[in-house]
Amino acid sequence: MEKMKFHRVVVKELTKAGKEFVKLARGKTASDGGFNDVTRNLRSSIAYAVVYRGKIMDSNYTNNGTATGKAQARQLINEMKRQFSQGYALLCVAGMDYATKVESKGKDVISGSSLIVEEMLRKAIDKLKNDYK
Repeated sequence: MEKMKFHRVVVKELTKAGKEFVKLARGKTASDGGFNDVTRNLRSSIAYAVVYRGKIMDSNYTNNGTATGKAQARQLINEMKRQFSQGYALLCVAGMDYATKVESKGKDVISGSSLIVEEMLRKAIDKLKNDYK
């Protein structure tokens, strides 16, 4: 029973972090250091998925935006999840192939949000270590 409780808590914490990532990344505007989303594809391609043993336990792809961005995010996550056949993973992506090019121009697509969520996860992991000694 303790194992199932641990599993639920881990998935819950990863989901909370994923939702925060999406909220922060999609919400960043050009005036905040983000990017102008002319086609809406890039912002629509920002997503997360919680993976356990290669299976998606929870995910968030945009409901408003473009089908192209959403499809690219889904495709990238489906490719990435195969690498995690053991344990847990939180996959946070910008699925459009030009996202790194936008970041290289000094625009924050997902890097800033990733750093914030990384810190959230560190704290959650420390708490889990204490709770499940």
